[in-house]
Amino acid sequence: MSIGFIDWMKSFLGVGGTTVNMTSTAISSEQKLNIELFAVFSAINLIASSVSKCEFKTYAKGIEFKGDNYYKWNIEPSKNKNSSQFQQELITKLLFNNEVLVLPIGDQLIIADSFYQEEFAIAENTFSSITSGTLSFNKTYNMSDVYYYKLGNTDIRALLSNLVKGYNDLLNMSVDKYDQSGGRKGILDIDSTASGNVNFQEKLENLMNKRFKTYFESRNAVLPLEKGYKYTENGGEASKKSTSEIADIAVITKEIFERTGQAFKIPPSLLRGDIADIVATTTNYLTFCVDPICCMIDEENIRKNYGKPAFLAGNYMRIDTTTIRHIDLFSISEAFDKLIASGGYSIDDLRVKAGDVALNTPWSRQHVITKNYQKIESLGVETTTTTVTKQ
Repeated sequence: MSIGFIDWMKSFLGVGGTTVNMTSTAISSEQKLNIELFAVFSAINLIASSVSKCEFKTYAKGIEFKGDNYYKWNIEPSKNKNSSQFQQELITKLLFNNEVLVLPIGDQLIIADSFYQEEFAIAENTFSSITSGTLSFNKTYNMSDVYYYKLGNTDIRALLSNLVKGYNDLLNMSVDKYDQSGGRKGILDIDSTASGNVNFQEKLENLMNKRFKTYFESRNAVLPLEKGYKYTENGGEASKKSTSEIADIAVITKEIFERTGQAFKIPPSLLRGDIADIVATTTNYLTFCVDPICCMIDEENIRKNYGKPAFLAGNYMRIDTTTIRHIDLFSISEAFDKLIASGGYSIDDLRVKAGDVALNTPWSRQHVITKNYQKIESLGVETTTTTVTKQ
């Protein structure tokens, strides 16, 4: 118990007989819940883990090609991180800070912990005072020298924090109310003889900090009191645990996860871990949450890695978000057959999609089509062309 609490109690004592209302929760340290951070970190961790499963595909003249860029972004971005660790850190800082800076140092990609950006209307922005871990970069970088990812002009996490603060306060009030409803309550009477003793403060602190604490925490206990102290237990209240507070906590927690899911464009049911209609929920999550983030990263990587002439020639990078989904071969066997039969994909294409290794044979790379697919003219159906003329 803090000295502040003792001083507060002493203000009630004064001279003469005194009655102090007590609960077991009053002498335990109070710990507030921060459900906002829990919900935010749950959302960020979900998105970061999803993006870390993506494959950064590289193309040369429109054909998929694996070279240095592919290895850097998919295997080893730096000497101290593999690609999964790098991408999780990248997405976490991007979502938590609304922006993230990555420095290409030699063949490595270094994520900055802090930096200062000076913005210009027409000229390139510059970055300085950059730190990463214990390392400081005493150099000013131009925008063209770095990868700078930013979600938008509005810091959604800051707005969410202001919105959720009220919910967080309500949640802690419900938790306190629940604790109080189940706490052991009693009345401690202190007469003038005890309060006037020269060692009163020392004895009171020992009684409250040690003896009552042990008494309340024990399953079975006896508390001997000195002359001048009388404790009466309110036994009728000790066994009452209200279920309404538990319902309040559940409702408020669900509401906070709803708002957090909306802020990060995650279906709230997915964030809470519900599995009902998981296919439609996952599709919604990938379409409105993951794909826009990956598209923004794509654009920044293309303009910094390749540039306009190379991009127009078919050289670029693309994040494949289809690898996020788990594929069950037996459940999609019919779909695979249709994709091959229509000529849309080769056998090797689909083997890679399924997480298997390409056969890399001439026949497995071919695109085939069944005889069921024919031109409409070959069926003897007349085709007509309608010409529209302006009046």
